[in-house]
Amino acid sequence: MSEPTINFHIQTKITQFKVPTELIRKNFKTIQKLIEKQKKATEDDIRKIKNSSKLSTQLKLALVRKNIKSFEQFNLKLQSLINKDQTYASRILARLENFKELEEFTVNRNKSYTEYGSDGIDKRDIRNEGALDEDDQNLDLHHMNLINWYREQTNLLIIEYLIKSNSRRDSNIGIQLLKCMSKTNPKLTKLIDYDLLDNFNKIYVSIVKEHDISLVISWFNENRAFLKKVNSNLEFEINYCKFLSLVEKGEVTEAIKFSKENLSCYGNMENYQEQEKENLEENLRKLKEIGGLLIYLAIGGKQTSMENSSVPFSTRMITHSPRYKEYEKVLSNERWDSLSKCFIDNFVNLYGISRNHPLFIYLSAGLSSLKTKSCYCNTENSVFKTDESNSISESHEPLILTDKKYRGPNYYYKLLKKINHCPVCSPELYKLSRNLPYAQLITSIFNNPFKLPNGNIYPFDKLLVPSEKYLSEKNDLLRMGKVKDPLTKEEFSIDECVRVYPA
Repeated sequence: MSEPTINFHIQTKITQFKVPTELIRKNFKTIQKLIEKQKKATEDDIRKIKNSSKLSTQLKLALVRKNIKSFEQFNLKLQSLINKDQTYASRILARLENFKELEEFTVNRNKSYTEYGSDGIDKRDIRNEGALDEDDQNLDLHHMNLINWYREQTNLLIIEYLIKSNSRRDSNIGIQLLKCMSKTNPKLTKLIDYDLLDNFNKIYVSIVKEHDISLVISWFNENRAFLKKVNSNLEFEINYCKFLSLVEKGEVTEAIKFSKENLSCYGNMENYQEQEKENLEENLRKLKEIGGLLIYLAIGGKQTSMENSSVPFSTRMITHSPRYKEYEKVLSNERWDSLSKCFIDNFVNLYGISRNHPLFIYLSAGLSSLKTKSCYCNTENSVFKTDESNSISESHEPLILTDKKYRGPNYYYKLLKKINHCPVCSPELYKLSRNLPYAQLITSIFNNPFKLPNGNIYPFDKLLVPSEKYLSEKNDLLRMGKVKDPLTKEEFSIDECVRVYPA
């Protein structure tokens, strides 16, 4: 498939339907538990009123009022959960309607093929190979409304990135941007699961920045059944961090007691399943470090007396050993990074979302398809090395990236009376595209293009076949194994030229 179709866009956005579906499932489970809990409490109260003949009428009326009040609170909670269910369902319908809009931006293709062409070649295999699904349609990329639809999807990608990568504690810049944009386009709030992403960001920030495990513990308790089903190691990571936090506070006795109750069970191989071998090895390594950490703390309290040589020789040997230094890393921030990584793995597994930012995925794919060896040649091409450009590069003032004169090799394009709009060369995406692979193109509108050391690209046959005007000059250059840049008049060795395309 060389052109985008409706089914292609649905497949790339399938997670937009997975997340609200999972939220509906979890919300339904919560409703079931709430109803069962209220049913049991109501039946116990009624049974108590009926069977207690010694209770006075006033006490019975008090129990009835208490039961009615409890039932009213139950109705409020139930209505809140029902509203959540309706919200999640409306998101699915809104996203379905959003994809149905693509049907208006399709273009009709003539799918009729003759069985045999004029050259006698059977076209049936070609037709079957390139034909679309019966329900699939190509999109008209020149349709103005389709461009607006893509712009809306881009805004959602940016909002999602800002919500997930937010580091502010007071507010989320992605949520603020969504509220601002939803004033002109209210349906945006139904096209993104902003509440789920905001909760994810709060838990992640609380772990990495604040070293607080209360939010991740709450999330673990809410999803305990799923985490147990997938053999998650999140509970161990939480208890491991909690143990080290107690040690940091100086509550060693409480830490030892906590480890006996919550960590010692992870040292028993019988508590692991066969597919949890990796978790077993990692947990055993950390449990050994815990024991060594307690010895490290005991020795650390005697360091002040080491200078007076009152500490035994064996203790001095331990404190200067490489293994002793490793225990200092146990109390570093590595444990919080490990907990956050485990949380992210379980979160994306639960909701089926991408671990990487979708915005980066789309940008990387698009930039790689456009990136050629002529990109990043601003400083190499002698055409760019003017007095103005040198003064700009030497100055320490920050460049105004929105200025067109800093957008790619425009000095070269100025000679051609064009503006370089290459996104790979743009200052906004310069750093992101630098480490991406080149486009593995095997064909070109030019005949075998080659890149010169100064960054300019020409068809190789034009460099080798001299024109009548410079016939003698080019013959002399070719004898020396050199070519001349028609634009800059620079001479280069043929061996220094690089083939742009592999074929």
